[in-house]
Amino acid sequence: MAHLTDIKASSAPEAERTLPPALLERIGFLLAMTKGGAEGFCTPALAPLGLHVRQFGLLTVLATEGPRSQQELADWVRMDRTTMVGFIDGLEEAGYVRRERNPSDRRAYLLQLTPEGRKVQKRAEGLMLEAEDEFLAELSETEREQLLGLLAKLAIAVGRPPSEKAAP
Repeated sequence: MAHLTDIKASSAPEAERTLPPALLERIGFLLAMTKGGAEGFCTPALAPLGLHVRQFGLLTVLATEGPRSQQELADWVRMDRTTMVGFIDGLEEAGYVRRERNPSDRRAYLLQLTPEGRKVQKRAEGLMLEAEDEFLAELSETEREQLLGLLAKLAIAVGRPPSEKAAP
């Protein structure tokens, strides 16, 4: 099996290697670096809309999945309750979401995307696609598809309850 340092060494001239070789073997470090890099492209792209990357994610879930409880959204995007409340409050103040009584549980609320929220989500989607394209410029189309598939597989696996995870 090729080591990540072999991949890096074969793809970048000496002057461009800016990461310590030992860390190129650590998946957590690489994921943290790429997360930070992706946010470096996506955050400024969303700035004209006044959205945080995670707020874009919440709007996208509501746009594609329909109304959801705040707790369900938090579980899906793995966000703690305090952060979720702040993001949802901001989206509500901007007029992008509204809280409505859940017809099947009058004690709970569902978050509903507003028409303005749907518009801003569509605009943000275009901006995110451009930012992601710029971020992934070093990868071929095949590599992009592989990366997306592998990251999706890991994200799904870590989101499963322990009882559903495959035994080693």
